[in-house]
Amino acid sequence: MNIIVIGAGGVGAFYGMILHNIGHNVKFVARGKNLEYLRKYKMKLVHPNYIIEDKIDTISMEELQELNPKDINVVFLATKSMSTKSISQSLATWTEDCKDIPYFVSLQNGVENEDIMAEYYCPDYVIGGLTRLIATHTIKLGLVDATGEVQTILGALYPNDKNKEFLENLKKELDKTKTTTILTHKIRLELWTKLIINNGVNAICALLHEESGILINNEKTSKLIYGLMLEAALASKAVGVNISKEGADKMFKLMTNFESIKPSMLIDTEHNRDIELDEICGVVIKNCEKQGLDAPYTRTISTILEYTYNKKRALEH
Repeated sequence: MNIIVIGAGGVGAFYGMILHNIGHNVKFVARGKNLEYLRKYKMKLVHPNYIIEDKIDTISMEELQELNPKDINVVFLATKSMSTKSISQSLATWTEDCKDIPYFVSLQNGVENEDIMAEYYCPDYVIGGLTRLIATHTIKLGLVDATGEVQTILGALYPNDKNKEFLENLKKELDKTKTTTILTHKIRLELWTKLIINNGVNAICALLHEESGILINNEKTSKLIYGLMLEAALASKAVGVNISKEGADKMFKLMTNFESIKPSMLIDTEHNRDIELDEICGVVIKNCEKQGLDAPYTRTISTILEYTYNKKRALEH
C-alpha cells in the first residue's frame, strides 16, 4: 500500500514505522524542524518488545499536494486535533474527485475530527480511528518511545460495502504487526468512550503534573476524575451517543487497573506545546450546555489549566 502519515509525532511515527516495517511504502508529512531532520536522518521507534529504525521519505504539505491522489491508498491524520480543519481545507481541492481519492483515517484525540473531515472530503472515504492501551511520545527529533499492547479501533463514518472492504484489507495488514485491530460499525460510540477517559485524566494530570495512576488511586483526586468522566458521558447525550452512568463507571474501573501513563496534555505542557483543551474539555462543556446543563468539574479543571499554562508560557516569552 502507498501510505501517507500526516504528523510524524508519537502516534503518527508509531503507525508509520510499523507499516513501513512490514513492507508498505510510507511517506511522512511533517513541518519545521521535524521535516528538516527527517529529510536527512532515520526515525527510531523504541517499544519494550521491539525497535524499528529506518529512513522514511518525509515531505511537506505542499509536496503532498503535488502527488496524484489516485496513487495513494490511505492518508492517516495523526496531528493535534486543532489542525484538522486547516489540513482538510488545504487538501479539499486535491480530493475533489470522489472516485479516485485515498481513504482518510483519523488517529487523533477528540470526537469531531471525522465530521470536520467529511465537510472537505467525500464522507464515504472518512474513517474514524482511535488507539488505546498505548502511550507514545516523541523523546527528541527522530526518536519516539512507545509502550503498551496497542489496540486500534477503526470504523467508517458512513459505512458501505466499499469502505468495508478497505477496512478489512487494512486490518489484514495491521494484523501483521505486533498490534491488535478492531473494526466497528459504531465508531462514534468508541470515540466518545475514549473521550470519557481523555476528559477524565488529560487536563487534571497536566494541571497537577502527575501521571494518571497516581491521581486515580488517590482518594480525593479520584473523585475529581470520576466527576470529569461522568460529565463526558452526560455530554454524549447531546449528539445521540447516549453513554450511560454505567458506561462511565466501566471506564473509571478500567483506568484504575490500567498502567499509569503520562497523558498527552501532560507531555505537551512539559514540552511547552499547544494543548487540546477545546477538542477534549471544550467539547464536553459545549455539549452539556446544549442540554441546558453545566459541566462544573470539566469547566473548573480546564479553566485553571488554561489560565496557569498560558501565564507560564507568556512569562517564558
